[in-house]
Amino acid sequence: MRKGAWAVLMSYVLWGVFPIYWKLLADVDSVYVLCCRIVFSLVVSLIVVPACGKWREAMRVLKDRRLRLLMLACGLFISFNWGALIYCVAANRVLDVSLAYYINPILAILVGFLVFRERLTVAQWTAVALAAAGVAAPMVMEGEFPLLAVLIGLSFAIYGAIKKKADVPGDVSTFIETLLVSPIALAVIIVMEAQGGPVSTGQVTGWRLILLPLAGLVTYLPLFFYSAGIRTTSMSLSGILMYVNPTLQLLCGVVLYNETMSPAMTVAFVCVWLATIVFIAGGEIARRRAKVECENG
Repeated sequence: MRKGAWAVLMSYVLWGVFPIYWKLLADVDSVYVLCCRIVFSLVVSLIVVPACGKWREAMRVLKDRRLRLLMLACGLFISFNWGALIYCVAANRVLDVSLAYYINPILAILVGFLVFRERLTVAQWTAVALAAAGVAAPMVMEGEFPLLAVLIGLSFAIYGAIKKKADVPGDVSTFIETLLVSPIALAVIIVMEAQGGPVSTGQVTGWRLILLPLAGLVTYLPLFFYSAGIRTTSMSLSGILMYVNPTLQLLCGVVLYNETMSPAMTVAFVCVWLATIVFIAGGEIARRRAKVECENG
């Protein structure tokens, strides 16, 4: 693989193992951790964006009302996504996170169909149907809908759709998203501390005082690798490498944190894995046909 592909792979590896990081903060209120993640992500962005010469571009986006509203929407959806992930890790539900990111690409093509009127192939519709069957399995077998997994996957799919509409560079987008939601996060931190929050009660001490500020760097690092590598990496290869992320999350849940795969959850994962295989195979077949037609045309 080229250097760009290795950088993309590194971003997925980091995202895949980061449940380990959030697990270290499992004893701290999830809302508090989320707010710290937002604020310190902004701090990192305030350093990176000017250093990369993107300050003028950031100001241009901020002055555009349409882009500003889209960035605010992005900030709200990614904040929900981050918060749900942090909560799942703290609540010993890493498998829900893994399931979410397995179904995310399929939810993304469904959002593309609904929002951008993109036409879906037979393989894509089949993948959507299999994923839907996987999501329905826990509800049918145990009467429990995998709500957290669906919300995490769907929030990230919608986030991606909004970013596509905005067409703002990744580092600039991250800066503005966190900038627009940071006042809310900072206000929540202040209110929680005034009411006896984690710091004021001594819950956040020692190494936790280091981990919370590092949340900004932890958030930004995989994004940096992804942004650096995706420009020279084909979407097909990136799409395949993406499944490293939920696979590592699955291993974290089962191997490190002894989460059990219930029969219903096992059926859900099998359906989603089948959907993933159909999705990747269908895309590869379509690309080969297009290549042949292009060569013959």
